[in-house]
Amino acid sequence: MSCSTNDEEKHRVVYDKECKKLKDLTKKGAESSKIEVVSISVGRLLLRINVSVTSIDAISRRIDKLREENLLPQLSELIQGLIRMWTFMAECHKKQLQKIMEAKSHVQVASCKITGDSGLRATTKLEMECLNWEKCFGDWINAQKSFVKFLNGWLIKFISQENEETCNGIAHFSKGRVGAPETFTVCKNWYQAVQKMSESQVSAAIHDVASSLHQLWEKQSEEQQQRVQADYLSRDYERRVRSFYEERGINYSNGTAASGLAGLDELEKNIGFMKKRLEKQRIIHVQAVKEVNAASSSLRSGMMSIFEALESFFLEGLKGYQQIRNPNKGGKVEW
Repeated sequence: MSCSTNDEEKHRVVYDKECKKLKDLTKKGAESSKIEVVSISVGRLLLRINVSVTSIDAISRRIDKLREENLLPQLSELIQGLIRMWTFMAECHKKQLQKIMEAKSHVQVASCKITGDSGLRATTKLEMECLNWEKCFGDWINAQKSFVKFLNGWLIKFISQENEETCNGIAHFSKGRVGAPETFTVCKNWYQAVQKMSESQVSAAIHDVASSLHQLWEKQSEEQQQRVQADYLSRDYERRVRSFYEERGINYSNGTAASGLAGLDELEKNIGFMKKRLEKQRIIHVQAVKEVNAASSSLRSGMMSIFEALESFFLEGLKGYQQIRNPNKGGKVEW
């Protein structure tokens, strides 16, 4: 078709030049033989143009037939499959939300037996997974939008931009008017449906959970540092107390030291100071544990927000898909 169109354009340029030449010769009263030669050339060019136009029309009709008989059924099948997928996704996220809401308790991270760097690595990995989830979800939706936009734009190129007479004169072709090809109508509806989709709430909910996980990691890191400090002070305290007892020939045991130490007037001041320091550090560590558990408890509400946003997003998207004109049923009805 491209070759035929180019030929027609080339012939039309030459034809216009020959017509102008013929007009000039006639106006100047040139010899009849010269006028006849140019006139024959104009006639041949016009014939070639008509042949090219006829060829272009035949190819265009063939393209229209292929579009409506081959492409349209495939698009209908694809849209039906997408409707089933969006329905399944909406139901899936609804069930996930219900399960999270039914869970009456949450795991307290600080109470788990995952300590040290392993706990920090697990939290960091979960944060990275959430950020990747947010990116992949956005890419997935944008890929659908880009595909429909490209398809719609590609089809527009093949629609005849004919003008029609109205009471107000020449009216430009309206892409949405009655009589437009079914394929274009379906793609136009599809394009409008996906353009209305907004994944911003879902992305924001996932990002909020990722931020909460980062805060949890910071609390875990702080708790780990406070625990290490408390363990160090406890061991150092026990070592000094043991040494204190042994220097005086007293049989040492943890229970005796802990219960009787406070009443020993002879306890050196540095030991008493260490005990107060240890007790203070233990209080700080307990507070750090509470902060870790508080940070971890917010994850449940964060996940609820994610699946609420996902369910709402897919339900709204499903409504848009169900408004796409179904060419097999002649209107906006259920697929």
